[in-house]
Amino acid sequence: TPLAAVEAVREAGAEVVAVVTIVDRATGAGEKIQDGAGVPYLYAYDKDELGLD
Repeated sequence: TPLAAVEAVREAGAEVVAVVTIVDRATGAGEKIQDGAGVPYLYAYDKDELGLD
C-alpha cells in the first residue's frame, strides 16, 4: 500500500514529501494518505476526467 511504502522509505532514512499517482480512482486513498502519513496526495487526473466509472 502507499502507506506501507511511505513507512519503508522513512525507515530507510529518506524524507517523503508527497505521494503521487497518475489517476485518482476516488477510493478514499488520498484522505487516508494525508491523514495517516501526513504528506500531500497528488494526482494528474481523476476518474471522472477520464470518463471512468
